[in-house]
Amino acid sequence: MLPSPPRFLPTFQLTRLSLVLGAMADAWFVILFTRGDARYNHVPAYQMPLPISLIVAIVLTFGLFAFAATLNDLLDLRHDTTFSPDRPIPSGRIRAGQAVIIAIGALLSALAAAIPFGTLALVFAILAATGILFYDAVGKHIPAMGVLLAGLVYVAHMMIPNYDLAFTPPVWLVFTHVTAIAIMVHLVEGKRPRFQRWTVIWTILGWLGCSTLILGLGIARGPEAGFQPSEFGLDTTIWPAMAGLAFLAVIWRKLSRNSGVIGAEKVRRYGAAWHAVYAAAWFAGLGRWKEALAMGVLAAVGLVLMTLLREVSVDDPGLLGYRS
Repeated sequence: MLPSPPRFLPTFQLTRLSLVLGAMADAWFVILFTRGDARYNHVPAYQMPLPISLIVAIVLTFGLFAFAATLNDLLDLRHDTTFSPDRPIPSGRIRAGQAVIIAIGALLSALAAAIPFGTLALVFAILAATGILFYDAVGKHIPAMGVLLAGLVYVAHMMIPNYDLAFTPPVWLVFTHVTAIAIMVHLVEGKRPRFQRWTVIWTILGWLGCSTLILGLGIARGPEAGFQPSEFGLDTTIWPAMAGLAFLAVIWRKLSRNSGVIGAEKVRRYGAAWHAVYAAAWFAGLGRWKEALAMGVLAAVGLVLMTLLREVSVDDPGLLGYRS
């Protein structure tokens, strides 16, 4: 007789926490960057003990991610009952009522974890939660809107630990990366509705508008606020650019061997791990090698853990998926 699966496994599959590394790496990057710049000495993340701030960021990130994934399954219950009956809710391993409790509990945990970062941090947490709600209810059914909204949720999430962050190029890179991942997953899995010519045009225009907003927010705060840190130089951008090219090479290799659901899963998994790679690259470009090494180790360990967790859990699209 085969051993029964652990009791936590259905909840783990429901919340898709094997892909949370990317969001956690983003929050940790902002915290570590903030603590290295005295211009942010008024921000709670600068003043809090480092272990406490990192732990609070984990609770915040896990809460928002679990809320997004669980809400997605609740709203797609009828669809999953027909097309994905093995998902935790349609299969009966988790009742819909229990899933509602998980979603509400995860959201409340995330909002509570945002409070130590300040009142404005809580505002950004609410914005992120609102973006998740709108994405799951409407955005994922409209490709041009959904791919951009997925990226903007990550933007709001990154601003929670430091609502005064002026160094927004890393935020823009994460936004662009998440948007690109969403587009790739949509195309590789052949999701509907398809990307049409006008969809592509609106996506490009939306990306340009959002990029202007993100970068303009940092520029508007002025040089004294830190849009260009004192350590900033030409090599600061070279490192993240190299990380981006490395990601494209890895994904090209993975997709040359895999397609469909398997290929999309690899895009999601490596895409999530690459957030930590970008963080390490930015720190390397700034000459902050201790933080670069820490984020590099996080990327390597995280990718291994996600691969192991993948063996015991089937990850559905979550925040980067669309209804077939």
